Amino acid sequence: MNGTREQPRLQPRRGHGPVGHGRGFERRVARAGTSAAAPGWGRTAGSTPRRLRVMRGVVLVCFCALVLRLVQLQTGAGSSYRALGAVETTVTQVDPAARGAITDRNGAVLAMSRPVDVLVADDLIIHHPRTEATALAPLLGTGVGSLTAMLSRHSGYVVLDGALDPAVGGKIQALGLRGLSVSPSEQRVYPAGNLASPLLGIVNAADQGAAGLEYQYQAILAGHAGAAVEAVSPSGVPIAGTGRTITVARPGTGIELTIDEPLQYVAEKALAAGIASSHAENGIAEVMDPRTGDILAMASMVRDPATGAVTEAPQDLAVTQVYEPGSVFKLVTFSAALQDGIITPDTVVHVPSVLPIDGAIFHDAEPHPAEPLTASQILAQSSNMGTILIAQRLGVQRLAAQIARLGFGKPTGLHFPGASPGLVKPVGLWSPTAIGSTPIGQDTGVTAQQLLDVVSMVANGGVAVPPRLVAATVAPGGALHRIPRQPGRREVAASAAHELATMMESVATPVGTAPAAAVPGYTVAGKTGTSQIPDPATGGYTPGAYWATFAGFAPAQAPALACIVVMTRPTPIYGGSVSAPVFSTIMRYALHRYGVPAPPGSGTQPLPPTAGQQVPAPGVG
Repeated sequence: MNGTREQPRLQPRRGHGPVGHGRGFERRVARAGTSAAAPGWGRTAGSTPRRLRVMRGVVLVCFCALVLRLVQLQTGAGSSYRALGAVETTVTQVDPAARGAITDRNGAVLAMSRPVDVLVADDLIIHHPRTEATALAPLLGTGVGSLTAMLSRHSGYVVLDGALDPAVGGKIQALGLRGLSVSPSEQRVYPAGNLASPLLGIVNAADQGAAGLEYQYQAILAGHAGAAVEAVSPSGVPIAGTGRTITVARPGTGIELTIDEPLQYVAEKALAAGIASSHAENGIAEVMDPRTGDILAMASMVRDPATGAVTEAPQDLAVTQVYEPGSVFKLVTFSAALQDGIITPDTVVHVPSVLPIDGAIFHDAEPHPAEPLTASQILAQSSNMGTILIAQRLGVQRLAAQIARLGFGKPTGLHFPGASPGLVKPVGLWSPTAIGSTPIGQDTGVTAQQLLDVVSMVANGGVAVPPRLVAATVAPGGALHRIPRQPGRREVAASAAHELATMMESVATPVGTAPAAAVPGYTVAGKTGTSQIPDPATGGYTPGAYWATFAGFAPAQAPALACIVVMTRPTPIYGGSVSAPVFSTIMRYALHRYGVPAPPGSGTQPLPPTAGQQVPAPGVG
């Protein structure tokens, strides 16, 4: 030791700050920390920081919201979400129902359904279109190139064949080609081609009736489709244990018509020939049994003005086309005058050359001097002025009442889609000249069916029987259920109807307006009509445009069949020239087909029915 005092070394205390800081520093730091800290973040014994309390509250609120939402889903919206889930995992394969057949009165099939397959491609998942086209071409009978183009559209849905034979469909399924699906369907076919197509109507792509009888009887023809429902995984594999629900398809009910297929064919053929030879725009031919109301044939044809081809009309003109009937409407005037005793067949009427009414001049088709004519001669020669004079004796009120009584301006009862009730002015709206125009078939719009109903009423002794097209329904098992006929109603006294029928016989003779309507071996009663076509633009009539009508029945002494033929814009224009010959052709076949006996003393025997087929006489069954 040198006697020099050694200075002590300064060392920091364990657990404290840097050298030079002592207890005083610790106390200062502690005090400073307590006072300088942010408000609310200090800890005291038994207290919880505010931030923690807020976080716990938020978590609690969220938890409660989740619980409430779960309760809502389980109780309120659970069913809708379960349904959505079921849609994602459920596959339904529809088994289409066979549509009921439509047959004629003798069981000949006019419309039927056959099973087919529909081949659809999802071209978005087809990676090798030509490869699949090469495999499909021999089965579909289509070229590889066209199939390749169809499979390369990238549309996601391509119908390759909508009426595939089920046997071919099975072979395609066996190929296991990617992106193809084969599903069963039904196709409507018409074995007789376009025969009676305006009457039968059509079905659309969904196999639903879209027109005609197919539409009218959709509810019973359609049946009820079946289905197979099963749960599958997202990959399409059935889920084990879920089972498969199968609903069996129920075929539709068929309908048996009153139409006679062979007579329908003859009516269409004769009408088409008449339209072609007269260059008419369209035509109607209809045959009915006046005793039962059964419509045996109903033809509607149109001519293509460019090619001259005559084909079936797009609609049933017999019940949808409204026209001014012309002189055939004189039957209404004469039936009322005979009924009320205003005239008899032998009543003489002095017919002038012209007849002025309220400033309008009425005349006959052919000029003639004033002359006396019996009521029978007036009808046979279709004298306008003679008919007007009889109508004036009858009076406006009684004439209007007869028009309504005979069904004009009212539905016929067929309930056919698109059928018109006609156009009849209320008597309060008749003009002063209506007593001249209405009795001769102007100012009133009618359908061919309504006129045929009146002719049939006369043939049936004054009793009107509602027309009908459907005679029975046919259950899927084949059971036939007859539809009762509607009862007839007397509209004209039997004596008046008999007198009118006798007066109508002279029309189809050389002294009448329609000798061309005659049927060899039979007497024909009928009436012609030639009427101008109105021009909506001028409110008058179209020059040179006419409707030509002949309506009648046979045999006149014991009527069995009634028929009407209407032509639109024919040349020549007269019903006795263009419509009467078609009537004769149709009735000649119909009377022979049904074995209707010729009147005694005629020396003519009816031809036998069609070979190999027994045809029931009209009015039977």
